[in-house]
Amino acid sequence: MAFPYEDIRTFLDDCEKNKEAVRVNKEVDWNLEAGAITRRQAEIGKGLTVEKGGQPALLFEKVKGFPKGFRLASNLSSNMYRMALMMGHPDPENARLDELQEIFMDGYKNPIKPMLVSDGACKENKLLGKDIDLYKLPAPMVHDGDGGRYIGTYHIVATKDPDTEWVNWGMYRVLIHNKNNMGVLIVPLQNIGLIARKYAEKNEPMPVSVVIGADPLSLFMAATPAAVGFSEADVVGGLRKAPLKMVKCETNDLLVPADSEIVIEGEILPNVTAFEGPFGEYTGYRASPRDKRPVIKVTAITYRNDPILTMSCMGLPVDDSHILASIGTSAIIKDALKKVGIPVTAVNYIPESGSQLLVVSTKTPFAHIATWIKDAVYALGGMCAYFRYIFVVNDDVDIFNVNEVFHAFFSRIHPDRSIHVSRNPSGPLVPAAPLEERKMGTAPVILYDGTWPTDWHPFIAVPPKSSFDNIFPKDMQEKVLKNWKEYGLK
Repeated sequence: MAFPYEDIRTFLDDCEKNKEAVRVNKEVDWNLEAGAITRRQAEIGKGLTVEKGGQPALLFEKVKGFPKGFRLASNLSSNMYRMALMMGHPDPENARLDELQEIFMDGYKNPIKPMLVSDGACKENKLLGKDIDLYKLPAPMVHDGDGGRYIGTYHIVATKDPDTEWVNWGMYRVLIHNKNNMGVLIVPLQNIGLIARKYAEKNEPMPVSVVIGADPLSLFMAATPAAVGFSEADVVGGLRKAPLKMVKCETNDLLVPADSEIVIEGEILPNVTAFEGPFGEYTGYRASPRDKRPVIKVTAITYRNDPILTMSCMGLPVDDSHILASIGTSAIIKDALKKVGIPVTAVNYIPESGSQLLVVSTKTPFAHIATWIKDAVYALGGMCAYFRYIFVVNDDVDIFNVNEVFHAFFSRIHPDRSIHVSRNPSGPLVPAAPLEERKMGTAPVILYDGTWPTDWHPFIAVPPKSSFDNIFPKDMQEKVLKNWKEYGLK
């Protein structure tokens, strides 16, 4: 294992050695074909698994209409094994989501500032002025019905707060409008929305850099909601245990990972919008309505020789977008809940739900703790506005076992007592919301309180779980486990 990976190429090489990547040598059309292959691969794969080969990464070596060497890569983080590889887990074949959360939090709490270098591979080719042409890059038409060719689906959008040194990274979708203009989805609740509002108030253009094909940890951090004022590049250093090498852009002061495949520099102009969307999103639906959204005027394009454009064909779970978002989001929420005194035991932003359901397990020292948890989660803002369903359970439920979560939901939710609907700010991607709620960001939130009422007698009213580890004596459990192979069982 070559951890920490310096670029996406060494990661793909390692994946190929471990039978976790497939090189597609047959010519593939950027217009829907690459997207269709990626989506089909995701849907016939093994889903969220640690098994090698489950949803292998894809590297399309020949893209129709583009010079030799211009490539597309997809499905980069579609299973637990590859996430464990990119995060440096010591035993990737047996990694669990909660273990990856612990690795993430170690890096998050021990950040290392990046290292500025004078040059990087991302500078091998430069397009400036009249030479700027986004159509020179193999941006895919990902899904039929999308609003156009989305060049940013598995990438970094870097912006800088005008009043501080805070640099934010996010994976905010980016559409090609024409050869030197792009559209971007900016949700006011997200960190980029907070920064964009400051530039708008000053009536100043906002510098932005779109980084495609960065090293895998940088891409992972772009999909993770770090706290306001916390720069994702510092966390990447913490995860790597060494500084991330960064290089200054050509036409703005932003720093980007030096060995990225493609960097598109530009600025978001004040009061300039164009129609963006729709797009097939991680919810499994093309839910966000087409609307006028900010425009990025491109000021430079730099790229490596034989560049790889990383992409995601988001859709029905589980795919790369779901597992990528789960780990860091869950870990940050768990840490935040503990800081306010909530006796939380685990948090799982469940990938199988299409990143719609957050499950929290907790001890229940008093009544209505589930309501406290819901309020604390939404107080975090940002990406937390994206999930609309929170399910709180007692700590006897293994929330990393989807079967246990499913069973707990249908055995512990009382239709009158356990379901609470409230209004919180939301994003535009809520499939179940009416069109007006999606446009206005007013879709409701549902809290499912799956904790046993605190006034129920633990040995009389609370029903015991009928499971191997709960309803048999410990000595019988140990005997059965010890003799398991002697029974002739695997």
